[in-house]
Amino acid sequence: MTKSSAATQALQNELVALLRLTRTEAQVARVRVSQARRDEIRRELEKNARKADARSTRIQKALRQLGGTPDVFGDTVGRVTALTKVTTEQAQPLSEGLLGDLALEHQLRDRVVFTRVLAESQDESKIADLMADLEDAHTETIEWIRLRLAEVAQGGPVALAPTPTQAAVGAVTRFATIPTRRSAAFVNMAAEVLARGRAAALSTVDSVRDTAESTVESVRETADATEEVVSAGRDAALARAEKVSPSAAARNAAHRTREKLGTIDAADLPIRGYEGLTNAEVNEAIHGLEDAEQVRIVLSFEEAHKNRKRVLNTAQKRLTELAEVSVNA
Repeated sequence: MTKSSAATQALQNELVALLRLTRTEAQVARVRVSQARRDEIRRELEKNARKADARSTRIQKALRQLGGTPDVFGDTVGRVTALTKVTTEQAQPLSEGLLGDLALEHQLRDRVVFTRVLAESQDESKIADLMADLEDAHTETIEWIRLRLAEVAQGGPVALAPTPTQAAVGAVTRFATIPTRRSAAFVNMAAEVLARGRAAALSTVDSVRDTAESTVESVRETADATEEVVSAGRDAALARAEKVSPSAAARNAAHRTREKLGTIDAADLPIRGYEGLTNAEVNEAIHGLEDAEQVRIVLSFEEAHKNRKRVLNTAQKRLTELAEVSVNA
């Protein structure tokens, strides 16, 4: 193999690697669509997937122009890689999944830069221009993921919601920081009772659905009642612990947990007279909050009570704004 053909082969190899990584990127974006909590985020993720597909097409075209063989297995590899990644994430909090997405984007951008230099050294100006476009695209995506991570760090997630398994893992991680063993044991017991009660009820529902619709409805009602009772007991116990615990650390932990659940009193919210405000007044007050933790407390309270869509959207967008300020600080 001549020096020239060896260099061409090296460039082809990089294009193949980029093609497979880009197809993985597109599949990951499609998985994230199902986790989007806001319509604009969902549309943006769908757009990201389409753009990744377009980049794949451009890379494949460049590969053919160099005389390379189309990567017929690339799409399959991308799907399998994305599936493996998402499956692995279920044993981790959502933040770990986003950090994995960030690592993928950095890998893509670094390979794009390397490929651009290879192309420039071989006077392949069209490929070099393509790589410059891809570098800009991956830089933009990196900033987008950093913003989502900042939202999570400030008490989210907001734009992306964890799967049920990730939510459970995240809860375990948070409860591990509760300073008293008794507090952690109580919350774990409540969660276990709730999970067992609802799982058992829904299992019964599945087994009798085809033969006894009335029984199905009864079991569903029992499942809902079980959840309500356990939740009420949990909330009452947390409120009691906050009030009577001799440990300041335990009282603070109980209060923080109540804030996350949205079960604190309206008088404890960072917005005065919250319950008497109109939607417009609440939205204006939320825009005036400068602390992400305060916005998160309001968001949790609203979700647990009136659950007004406009107010929720305002709080979520305010958290995004504060996360962006944090990232750019």
